[in-house]
Amino acid sequence: MNAAYDTILGLMIAMGGWACSAQVATIPSGQIERDGQLSARLTAPVNQPAGRLFSSSLPSGIVPVEHLSASAAGFVRVPPVTVSRTLDSRYFLLNGLHLTMAMLDVAVTQRLIATQRYGEGNPLMPSSCGAQLGVDFALVGYGSFVSYKLKKQRSGEWWITPMIGVATHSVGVSIGFNDLAHR
Repeated sequence: MNAAYDTILGLMIAMGGWACSAQVATIPSGQIERDGQLSARLTAPVNQPAGRLFSSSLPSGIVPVEHLSASAAGFVRVPPVTVSRTLDSRYFLLNGLHLTMAMLDVAVTQRLIATQRYGEGNPLMPSSCGAQLGVDFALVGYGSFVSYKLKKQRSGEWWITPMIGVATHSVGVSIGFNDLAHR
């Protein structure tokens, strides 16, 4: 019964009491004494000496669950969760470079197509600018997605997908610049 009373009292305090009646009511000194005893029970269980609680190898302020009494149910401190940074600067650098090279490849190809002396070298790629951008955005998006999933799984091969795209588009851009220089 005591644990249920403590839980209900904690919920009432957390929800702001009875329609914030504590703002206009006076608190009798006996209530202050009981609240002080309650908070003492929640921070240091009555069945364990306080010195033994914090002598473990846990970081300060974290109490093992087996040391908690029944009156402290729901008031257990949980250590912060460390979140791995999947979307870091290396991810954005490689996938951004992939996108940049894809757009540069389309721009150079469209410049060469406009001279009417050259055509698209890839037979699977359409020759209009909008269609090329659509295909390249889809490929870059899919490559970024695969790279993200691999990086989230902490795979060491997450960088391969964007680097394949960078290498492929770099070849296209270098061939295009060579053709522009010799025109």
